[in-house]
Amino acid sequence: MNYPAPVKLIRNDSRSAEKRGRSGPQSEEMLKCSYRPPDADFYCWRFKLWYNSLDCAFRTKHRSFEGCARCNQGDFNLKARARDLQSLRYLGGAKP
Repeated sequence: MNYPAPVKLIRNDSRSAEKRGRSGPQSEEMLKCSYRPPDADFYCWRFKLWYNSLDCAFRTKHRSFEGCARCNQGDFNLKARARDLQSLRYLGGAKP
């Protein structure tokens, strides 16, 4: 699996963001990521990149990255891919 480079979060002063407000809707070109890896199957709106939903579900389940905490897309991917994240354990002998 390909893992994206770690993302450094830049936090702005929340009070200044409230004063400025939004400058309007972003253009469609600004929302598009120009690179989509072959195994990427969904677009992450938080980090604005194509990503593998199983990786997203794993990060959500194990809370392995604070940037992915409390993400609605992660919760949805976890529900959708829960069966894929289950690990079967055998207590000896050969696998059935």
